[in-house]
Amino acid sequence: MNKQIIITFLLAFLAMAGQAQVSNYTVNGIFPEMTEAMAKQGISFDTVSIVNPATKELLAKQAVQNGKFTIRGEVGKPYYALIGVCVSSLVNGEKRQRNIRVPIIIEPGEITFDATGRTPILRGTPLNEVVFGVFAKRQTTNDPQEFIENIKQLVQQHKNDAAAIPLLLMLDDNMIEPETLLSLINQSCAEVQYHPNIVKVKKKAEAALSQKEGEMFKDFTVEYNGKTTRLSDFVGRGQYVLADFWASWCGPCRQQIPDLISLYQQYKEKGLIVLGIAFRDKPKETEKAIRELDIPYPQIINAKDIPAKVYGIDALPHTILFAPNGTIVARNIYGDELKEKLKEVFNDNK
Repeated sequence: MNKQIIITFLLAFLAMAGQAQVSNYTVNGIFPEMTEAMAKQGISFDTVSIVNPATKELLAKQAVQNGKFTIRGEVGKPYYALIGVCVSSLVNGEKRQRNIRVPIIIEPGEITFDATGRTPILRGTPLNEVVFGVFAKRQTTNDPQEFIENIKQLVQQHKNDAAAIPLLLMLDDNMIEPETLLSLINQSCAEVQYHPNIVKVKKKAEAALSQKEGEMFKDFTVEYNGKTTRLSDFVGRGQYVLADFWASWCGPCRQQIPDLISLYQQYKEKGLIVLGIAFRDKPKETEKAIRELDIPYPQIINAKDIPAKVYGIDALPHTILFAPNGTIVARNIYGDELKEKLKEVFNDNK
C-alpha cells in the first residue's frame, strides 16, 4: 500500500476517534418563583453564562425566561468551569446588577442547576454529584474537621479528574496547613496541578510555608498618597508587633477590631505595637472605617494584593505576631488564643 495512503488513512482514523470522544452536555436551570417581596425589591434573574476560567473563554450565554434556562454544548474530557448568574435588584430606586458564580464540571450528560434553595446546587452527572455532595455534607455535619477530612479523601480519589480543582479550592482558605495542601496538589495530575486557579493556590501555600512560625519576616513596601511605608518600619525594631490584615468590607475583621484596640491599650506600655494592614481594600473606604471604628494604632493603607504574595494570606482577618527580632511567633490566632499568647510573651499572669 502506498505510504501516503497509509498516512492519510491513519489521520482520518485519528480524527474519527477524536470525534467519537466528544459527547453532548445539557445544563437545565431553574430559579425560585417570583414573590411579591422579590417584585418590590426589583429582583430578577437576567442571564446565565458559563466561563472556562483556565482560558477566560465565554462558553455560553443564555437569557433566563420564566425562571428557567437551557444550555447545550459538546464536551470531550470533563473540565472545571464557572456558571455565572446575573441578578438585578433595586437599591435606593436604582437598578443594580451583580454576578453570582458557582463551580461546575462540564461533562457529558444532563446537569441540573437548581437555584431554588439558599445556595445553587448542581446535580445529575457523576463529578458534579461529587462536588456538590460536599456542600450537602457541610450542612449536615457540625464537625469542621470531619468536613475537611472528607474533602481531602475526595481530592485523593479524584486526583486525576477535574473534580479535584473545586475541591482543592474549597480547602484553600486557611482550612488546612500549607504542607498538607501542597501535598494534595502535588499528588494530582498535571491537568489539576497546572490549572491557573490551582497554580495561584500553590504559590500562596508556598508563601505561607516560607513564612511559618519561627521564620524571619519578609519585608514589603506600600505606596500611598506619595508616601512609602515598609513593614520593616515597624517589625524587627525591638518590639512585639501584632499585625492585623483586614479590610473595611470584611465583617469579621470589623468585629474583632474592638478586641485588638483593648489589647493594644493593655500592652502598649509593655512594648506591643498593633499594626493594621489594609488588604484588598479601597484606601478611602479604609480611612472611613478607621474613623468609624476609632482605631488608635498605626495603619499601612493600600497594601493591595501584596500580603497574599508575601505571606500567603487570602482569607480575612488574618493576624501575625512578630517577635522583637522580627521572627514570627504565631499567625492566624484570634480571641482567647490570642489573649493567652500575649499573656505568655509579656509574662502577664494576672
